[in-house]
Amino acid sequence: MRKYISIFLFGAAALNAQVGINTATPNSTLAVNGSLRAGYKEVTTTIYPIVANDHYITYNGTANATFTLPVIGIGTTSYTGRIYKIKNISSSTITLQASSGNTLRIDNTPVASFVIPVGAYAEVVNNSNTTGGTWDLSFTVLPKPSNVEIYGAQLTIPPHSGSSAPIADWTNHANVSFDTGAGTDAWWIISKSSVTSAFGTTGPSVGYTNSSRMTLVYEYQGAPFNVNNMYPILTAGNNSSYPDVFTASFVSLANVSGKTRLTVSVARVDFMGTNAGNSSNWAGTFLLNVLLARKY
Repeated sequence: MRKYISIFLFGAAALNAQVGINTATPNSTLAVNGSLRAGYKEVTTTIYPIVANDHYITYNGTANATFTLPVIGIGTTSYTGRIYKIKNISSSTITLQASSGNTLRIDNTPVASFVIPVGAYAEVVNNSNTTGGTWDLSFTVLPKPSNVEIYGAQLTIPPHSGSSAPIADWTNHANVSFDTGAGTDAWWIISKSSVTSAFGTTGPSVGYTNSSRMTLVYEYQGAPFNVNNMYPILTAGNNSSYPDVFTASFVSLANVSGKTRLTVSVARVDFMGTNAGNSSNWAGTFLLNVLLARKY
């Protein structure tokens, strides 16, 4: 009787044991104090059936590929908890699909397949559903657009020098009132040059109108941008009570004496000239939204 009790206790201890590798005090069912090795395979074929001894698969082929997950069954083919990791380092896409009769779950709606784009990573785990068989997409990392750099800022458009509340034009950063930002992320307005609207009254110019406009040179105080293949996107904004509407046009972007300078032409377009005592030479301070995008 004692023998049987002893065997029972030993068996119970084994079923609840914690196993440690390179540690005498495991704190989990399996505790590994060191590195862990799992299967790794690099695939170049465009049709690849994922098999039992796969774990981390890298695709480096030259065309769009299709990876098919194993058929989920019962017993030894239930695969509950099995994890596959797939990284796409090619210049093509991978369609990861479940076997016929099985599905993938991205959310609570099963799908037949999932596209892993260029540079992306996906991880799938088999759940406990053996009826119909489901793999859960447990983790994805989408690629960073590594060939594009983007920078954004909101600058100011000062009042016109010919307005009812004029601000005189300047050069060589003679007015600091309309600079924006701080420290190395500051933008200075180096120069401001205003042009008043004009009307053609004689000769071939009769009937033609030029809008009130301004040329502004902004200078970034941080490290100069790499302006090669850089494309500015400009919009003018109005967060004031004035009705003014502007358009902003790109003139130039260049590095001068170790600083990046952006030259912009701003024009008022909602009306030109004078209207009931109002002048199109604006008196308010408005916004210039700048997005610099560089492709490399």
